Amino acid sequence: MYDLFVLGQLMDESMSGYLMRQILQQIVGQQRKISFGMIYPLFKRLHEAGYISLEEESEVGKRTKKVATITELGRERFKELMVQKVPLNPNLEFTYSVKFRNFHQVDIKLRQKILLDYQDYLLSNQSLLTKQSADLEKTKISEPDLKNARWVISLKQMKNKAAIDWVRLSLKELGK
Repeated sequence: MYDLFVLGQLMDESMSGYLMRQILQQIVGQQRKISFGMIYPLFKRLHEAGYISLEEESEVGKRTKKVATITELGRERFKELMVQKVPLNPNLEFTYSVKFRNFHQVDIKLRQKILLDYQDYLLSNQSLLTKQSADLEKTKISEPDLKNARWVISLKQMKNKAAIDWVRLSLKELGK
């Protein structure tokens, strides 16, 4: 997941770990803390795999900084990661958002495939929410708990429907 993010960012331009951390922090928001203790080991691993090169740059009176540049092997890896199906896990939404942010790096057919995969996930999720709602009626819980559970499920269904509408609109725009 973070490999795709870093390689995608480097497809546009080389950058320091400091800038990479700032950009990633903006994407994940305040829900997750992105530390240099995560970025620099990631840089090191990607460098050892041959996906990026690392150069130390120094400016007078300032600390040296490591600047990462994607290699040809890294470009190939980026494309592989963009094609891979997103696994069902807690990072699914983040992984899709990283893929969406990198749409300018891939052709229209791959964009459509990613959007269709995401739509399939959302439609499946909508079915699961409908089933969850039906199963809830069979569960022996108090009326106030049942009411609140229905309320929460309706919120999830509305968010899911908005995402489905967004995908459909995005697919329509790609078709133009």
